[in-house]
Amino acid sequence: MMQQSSMQRRATHAGSWYTSSVIQLNGQLESWLSMVDVSHGPAKAIISPHAGYQYCGACAAYAYKQIDPQST
Repeated sequence: MMQQSSMQRRATHAGSWYTSSVIQLNGQLESWLSMVDVSHGPAKAIISPHAGYQYCGACAAYAYKQIDPQST
């Protein structure tokens, strides 16, 4: 059984690639994900952009929403 590390890494891109406000970030993510229609899933793999959320948040949400973790 693998033990969980107590070390945490600081979010170095908070405030630049995405907002540093937890409330705003959750709101943005929930908004983008709620606008996505699962039309091509369940995907087994995706290619998603990883630029700042203001540039690609909606597109990344579309890609991630196509994944169903319950499917094999």
